[in-house]
Amino acid sequence: MRVLGIETSGTIGSVALWEEGCVAEESFQRGLVHGKALVPTIARLLDQAGWEKSSLGLVAVSQGPGSYTGVRVGVATAKALAYALDCPIVGVPTLDVMARNPAPGDWPVAPVVDARWEQVYTALYERGRRVSGPRAVRPEDLARELPERVHLFGDGLKRYGALFERPGVTFGGEEEWVCCARVVAELGARAFADGRRDDPLTLVPLYLRPTEAEVKAGLA
Repeated sequence: MRVLGIETSGTIGSVALWEEGCVAEESFQRGLVHGKALVPTIARLLDQAGWEKSSLGLVAVSQGPGSYTGVRVGVATAKALAYALDCPIVGVPTLDVMARNPAPGDWPVAPVVDARWEQVYTALYERGRRVSGPRAVRPEDLARELPERVHLFGDGLKRYGALFERPGVTFGGEEEWVCCARVVAELGARAFADGRRDDPLTLVPLYLRPTEAEVKAGLA
């Protein structure tokens, strides 16, 4: 099955083509340029691979949490493609994608992504399986709830890393912070094989908390 993977939740977005493995992947330049880079990149990768849009068997998109604008751009584009092509679509939680970055090991792992407003996005994974989250939480509360041994990674460590420093906690480098579209495509293909389907008309970003506009408008 041919899968288009879309990742736009962070400052570096990417697009990938997947068919029993990564066929092609291209990242955008740093700086949330997803709105102008996404569609041309999809068209270019399809052309380079010799794939017709109609040959796609699945569109997989990173659903969030992350940059509100970036996630919205990615999800909206994926929904439009899936609807226009009458192609299945699967939303993939962004933290599940990030959790594939650390090398496999026996310790639990937890991404820590800066959610602003003195919160972080996080989830806990054991042996590749999510056991809690995703959620938005105060970093002080997360520090108290972490297991005795855990590997942390994500841009939230820039601001809050000192809160988590103690024996048994390890930190990942910045190479573990970036989500990749090829992982979105792979996880989407696995979810689809397990029977997962999302409706292109009703799929929404996974924000985990109200947007700033909603709070200012008194809607949250």
